[in-house]
Amino acid sequence: MACLFLERICIHLPSHKSKLSPRIAVANQVFGYLFLRWSCAAMTQPRTAYELSESQVTTPKPVISLFWRLTKQYRDHFTSVLDMGAGDCRFSTGGPFDRYVGVEIDRKRVATAKPPAKGKIIHSCVFRHAAADYDACIGNPPYARHHDIQTAWKERTVARLEREMDVSLNKRCNLYIYFFCLGLLKSSQEGLVALVIPYEWVSRPSAAALREYIQRHCWNVAVYRFQMPIFEGVMTTASVSIVDKARAEGRWNYYDITPGYDVVKREGIADSRQGVLDYEKRGKIWGLRGLSPGSQKIFTLTEGERVRNGLSKRDVVPCVPTLRSVPRVQRTLSRSTFEKHFVKAGQRCWLIRSYGEKRSDSLNAYLESVPAKARQTYTCKNQTPWFKYFPHPVPQILFSSGFTEFGPKILINSIGARAVGSVWGVHAVNKLPLRRLQTYLLKVNFEKQVVAHAKTLKKVEVKQLNAVLNAFVGRERKNGRKSSR
Repeated sequence: MACLFLERICIHLPSHKSKLSPRIAVANQVFGYLFLRWSCAAMTQPRTAYELSESQVTTPKPVISLFWRLTKQYRDHFTSVLDMGAGDCRFSTGGPFDRYVGVEIDRKRVATAKPPAKGKIIHSCVFRHAAADYDACIGNPPYARHHDIQTAWKERTVARLEREMDVSLNKRCNLYIYFFCLGLLKSSQEGLVALVIPYEWVSRPSAAALREYIQRHCWNVAVYRFQMPIFEGVMTTASVSIVDKARAEGRWNYYDITPGYDVVKREGIADSRQGVLDYEKRGKIWGLRGLSPGSQKIFTLTEGERVRNGLSKRDVVPCVPTLRSVPRVQRTLSRSTFEKHFVKAGQRCWLIRSYGEKRSDSLNAYLESVPAKARQTYTCKNQTPWFKYFPHPVPQILFSSGFTEFGPKILINSIGARAVGSVWGVHAVNKLPLRRLQTYLLKVNFEKQVVAHAKTLKKVEVKQLNAVLNAFVGRERKNGRKSSR
């Protein structure tokens, strides 16, 4: 609240110089520095091979009960079970097995673990675990994005998995995919792999090699999607995914799990009969992910933060990191719309021009005030200097990749704002028929053709947007029109 109050004061500072102006400027610089230190206190720290304290969450007991109820439909009994990332061994409760082996890398979790009388917990990385040929590989593996995984560990692990599976893995895949692959290798020839993992693996390109490996062996797959969030504070839609290596009909079945933990058959991956939107390469018109300069807290500023740090309009360019505050009926990002819904609303809307060779003294002073701790993001550490990001071109249309129903918000970009973060840009070499393309995109029912990202949140991937844009180009060609005016 204090920050909001001071921001409002700073926005309305008098433009004329007075005897107090230097003192106010100094006070604003100091406040801006302290505010930035506070806001960046929880930024990314150097990671170990995989940071389980942040990437692994505890599985609720009702989910574990359901897990074993589902698993028993495929096997009445297991001689041996490997729990990959065992945590406190809670998956050992209720399982029909003779021998349980849990492997956990987190020493603190091992200390509090309660393995069953017919089992044990091993403090180690499961990828170093030598034993194999288990009847079942189970668990809730850690979830971590590719740039949060230590590079050397990832390189070794990927090389091993690719060698043993004869596949080419996407190194941008999530950590849980590596655990899934390991489960397929550690389980016996007729074993079972049953994991609590994000539902997105059934369609994401980064998991394509895993799906193709399973399809090549014709193993049966059953995916049970939770209709409700099962982990507190986690947005991703979860699933219980089971691969039955004893069955080789190549069947993939999909189910929903209701809030009451009932199981309901699904028609397919998505709700539409057309299935999930294809992933396609860019064509004459293409989508481009929003810019990721390194940290929105550093590189994108509110109007108050811009003024408080003494930056002029020449030090920044308009940007749009989200369209959440824009009414759904809005069709154009005009200057008045930008002023109302971003500038005056206190939204982050100014992207600093730190990529240029010539920077003002004020901008350099701002960059120097950024604490070293706040620069420890993957992007900042891979830029030289840390603030010199590569700018994206100005999109003709702004496309919000996330939405809750039917489709995303889509705005014609009349002010030349940069797309940042979750806002994609629509680009073309030539001028687009903007209204016609916007109308086309707004009529597409994206909700039925994408995999739900969370309970209400859906997300369009950039290559899926390319597929829709390619279809628009094809329709224009069929109607004898050009995609440019």
